[in-house]
Amino acid sequence: LYEGLAFGPDDLKANDSRIFVTDAIVMAQRAQEMAADQGLSFMLARELRVTIHGTLGLAALTSPTLEDALNSVQRYLQLRVPFLSMSQTDTGDDMLVRLKMDLDISGHYSFLVETVTATLVMLAEQLIDRESAQQCGFTLQDGKLPGVKVRLSRAEPPYYRKFADQLPVAFEYGAEEETMIFPKALLQAKMRLADADASQMARDQCEFEMQKALREQGDIVYAIRNMLHMMPGPLPSLEAMAERFCVSSRTLKRRLADKDTTYREIVETVLKDRAIQLLRYTNQSVSEIAYELGYADLSNFSRAFRKWTGKSASEFREGGPDPAPELGP
Repeated sequence: LYEGLAFGPDDLKANDSRIFVTDAIVMAQRAQEMAADQGLSFMLARELRVTIHGTLGLAALTSPTLEDALNSVQRYLQLRVPFLSMSQTDTGDDMLVRLKMDLDISGHYSFLVETVTATLVMLAEQLIDRESAQQCGFTLQDGKLPGVKVRLSRAEPPYYRKFADQLPVAFEYGAEEETMIFPKALLQAKMRLADADASQMARDQCEFEMQKALREQGDIVYAIRNMLHMMPGPLPSLEAMAERFCVSSRTLKRRLADKDTTYREIVETVLKDRAIQLLRYTNQSVSEIAYELGYADLSNFSRAFRKWTGKSASEFREGGPDPAPELGP
């Protein structure tokens, strides 16, 4: 696993240890080759403990409710996996959590999303207070997490059946995208180790780490995209975003130009993703969606959506295949 890399097992055990994404991908590839088709993603998820993530793990572990824990993970996930973004969509009775990779990691995508989703649902099952869940209408027993669903786009792997009974939820394969679905009522269940003061201290530390990471971010496009995914509409201006990164708007423009993109292009990518989610998973009218995304005029949203997808919002909702990638911004 470590051959030719500039670090070893002891380095990874250090609390402040950081490695390059490219090195992590090399290790993941080697591990998958060594494990062959034995289900490394589920075995890894089963062994992971929330405490290995330091302050991020502590913030989730001591959160008052499952919803608070999920919000902490969403906000600070980029501290651990900078190329993975998480967004939430309220569908009425459920909260849909969408995972998206912002890095081309062909050959490893399925392994990573399977590991991440399995880890999250396993930790949720372990950390939710049973009595509180019961009061919310959910009985947690036999290691199961009722009402929660995981849907992945890959075809069902041959090893899944070997692990199915050990997982807290059923995994559904062949879906349109990577999503987890949590009943909103269950999100109100308390965490076993809830401690509001400890959780706030951990979140404050995560906030400090994130601001430091943002200033030193190697790929600012991922950082901005992840941050925008966490914000409600209307999304902030270039000037407001530059202030969050502790740089001038001119410097931010220049750094984005170095990446062959603009702030507006990144914003439109996020708005497109959010619009598709709301059209696909909610019953909100097109006007309501436009307003939620920050469009004061429905016609402006309609023009933008047709530019992104080649369809009107109504045509997209009525059915047919999702827009081809080349039609995006």
